[in-house]
Amino acid sequence: MANMRKAQTQAITLVLITGIVISLVGFAYSWGKPMIDKRSVVADFTIAVRFMEDLDEKIVDMAGTCSYGGTCEDVLELPVPGLISLDEETNTIIYQFAVSEPLIMGGEIVFNTLDEGDVARYGETPGIIKLVGMPTSDNMYNLKFTLRYRELDSNDPFRGYIIELLSDVGVSTGNSKISIFYEGSETRPSAAYNKADLVVSKIKLQPV
Repeated sequence: MANMRKAQTQAITLVLITGIVISLVGFAYSWGKPMIDKRSVVADFTIAVRFMEDLDEKIVDMAGTCSYGGTCEDVLELPVPGLISLDEETNTIIYQFAVSEPLIMGGEIVFNTLDEGDVARYGETPGIIKLVGMPTSDNMYNLKFTLRYRELDSNDPFRGYIIELLSDVGVSTGNSKISIFYEGSETRPSAAYNKADLVVSKIKLQPV
């Protein structure tokens, strides 16, 4: 089942990336943009998507396999210069950078799931990766990737699960890399959406 879900997620991502790249190429040709600009934006976009997928995979793997706090840690370098930050209130990682060509304007693309609900059944992906693009004041285009973790509920066993993102004290934004630490787990009685116990896996993030 896990391999099947991963294959489905990869298929969704591949279709979306292909569509966006084709749209970008057509837009660039219609406006006579230099080929080098077009290739650079496509490359930045593609490796940023891969970075978000890798970040999600590391966090989910850490939450599911580490035994207790302080046993696991990892670090990822930002592949494209920009800003990475953590919004604890919405349980979301935000990665954004500017490009010279528009990719997506005024809308939002979900890369890795067809179920965007705040709560989903156990077996769905816990993290939702999205992208939105907006023009800036200096004729550039800001690409904003988000990775938000939501609750997964199960009937067998009757329980809820969530990855909770935590920031290091006084550190929530960086521009070069992000460190990931497993901080342990706890069970909160009757705190799940389905009124069952909620199992919380705590992941501390330290942008640099």
